[in-house]
Amino acid sequence: MGRDDKRRMDTDVLIVGAGPTGLMLANQLARRGVRAMIIDRHAGPSRETRALGVQARTLEIYSQLGVVGPALALGKRTAGANVWSEGRLAARIPLGDIGRDISPYPFLLILGQDDNERILGDNLSGLHVAVQWNTELVGLVQEPAQVRVTLKQPDGMRREVRAAWVAGCDGARSAVRELNGIAFEGAPYEHVFFVADVQVTGAMVPDELNVYLWREGFHLFFPMRGTDHWRLVGILPRDLRGRDDLAFEEVIPSVRHEAGSGLSFRSCSWFSTYRIHHRRAAHFRERRCFLLGDAAHIHSPVGAQGMNTGLQDAYNLAWKLALVTSGRAGTALLDSYEEERIPVARRLLSTTDQAFSLIVSDSPLVGLLRTRVFPKVAAFAMRNERMRKLAFRTVSQTGIAYRDSRLSETMAGLPGASPRAGDRFPWLQLKLQPGGPTEDLFARLGDTRFNLMLLGQAAPAGGLPLLGDMLRIHVVPEDLVNDRELARAQISRPSFYLLRPDGHIGLAGTLFDAAAATQYLSQHLHLTS
Repeated sequence: MGRDDKRRMDTDVLIVGAGPTGLMLANQLARRGVRAMIIDRHAGPSRETRALGVQARTLEIYSQLGVVGPALALGKRTAGANVWSEGRLAARIPLGDIGRDISPYPFLLILGQDDNERILGDNLSGLHVAVQWNTELVGLVQEPAQVRVTLKQPDGMRREVRAAWVAGCDGARSAVRELNGIAFEGAPYEHVFFVADVQVTGAMVPDELNVYLWREGFHLFFPMRGTDHWRLVGILPRDLRGRDDLAFEEVIPSVRHEAGSGLSFRSCSWFSTYRIHHRRAAHFRERRCFLLGDAAHIHSPVGAQGMNTGLQDAYNLAWKLALVTSGRAGTALLDSYEEERIPVARRLLSTTDQAFSLIVSDSPLVGLLRTRVFPKVAAFAMRNERMRKLAFRTVSQTGIAYRDSRLSETMAGLPGASPRAGDRFPWLQLKLQPGGPTEDLFARLGDTRFNLMLLGQAAPAGGLPLLGDMLRIHVVPEDLVNDRELARAQISRPSFYLLRPDGHIGLAGTLFDAAAATQYLSQHLHLTS
């Protein structure tokens, strides 16, 4: 896009929807110098929310954004999940133990979507970007060099805005998706859920997630800030469904029956019922429009993955949009967003749907498997170190990789067990200067640039001109501390890893070749000089 085209635009990126996904995208674009406008049809931020779990990978992104401190201060860390069956504690998944070498945040943070929105919104205000509330997208026309959108303003008047790109972060009923005619494939679950904020005492393991499995469903107890404060999520009994006047007191008997008669409820500050769908958009990009978060995929709450997946959608797209809008990369780079994120959504929908079906099936045989067999299998699996780490990587989203992406190239010579192109580069504690202190690698890398990790070789004399000031080079010196860390991550010498701004490996190999790296940047990332 030429300079004259950019001058005619009202904004580089119009973000529709100011939930967690839209706010994350707006933050990431603003800190990269991209002009972004963010609108939302609601009057203000959400106050009562169902999304709760903040996974380790999200906290790593929050750290780069500079907001992990407020998140940790507001949230409740839980280092384990406990599975109960027929009134007995059947298994415990020790998140803190199994994740301590994988992420600086080896736990699940219980933090409501409303608090996440508040933190991201405050940070966005600090970047001098304000959400335009009570502003609704009502029209959209795509043209070769721009998108013309019609917005309904708070006073009811309509105005036209010209944007180079549009990001639909506007939820399950996405106007961006509907105006582009993108199918939202899937269906609703037949079950009705309930959620309640309660003060309650009982047999629950304090400060940890407690999962109660029963013959017809489950109850989840999430620890919240405050004394005996829990967020309770479960499936509404059949005889209580279809009522608009339902009160939480009418649900208590079924909760006590399945989760223990010793439960003592003191108060309930919020109670709501809702249905869940499992759907995915047929595609995540339509020319100059993108779909992210719930606009692109919705699924059951199993695994606390939904909000985190939307945040990672935004993180994946932001650095690519920044390169394209600045003119440093061709628009073909943006094809990789859909290519990388659709497989993630597809796997997530498949696994959560299978797990949800197992949890809620009415079959007597499945009920027996759920209450008798599954807890024993889980307990056995958690005694295996490899299975424990696989479980953490899966739930924490630190194991998401883009090995099949057009942006990923692993050159010949790397040992098979080494990290590959597309993987999130491992979290390491390294001495990055000879005789220097041991440092948190993630804290040093930064996510607004590319990073080149060099092991067993010197830095190239001329750097990578195609990246210029967007590249930082890190030569890892030989040191006993480094040797132990690299061996743990199965990183050999000599080797090199060119990291994308989002921390995933773009190019990997043994001996670094600047000409080959330049070819990779030009042909795979479509960078221009």
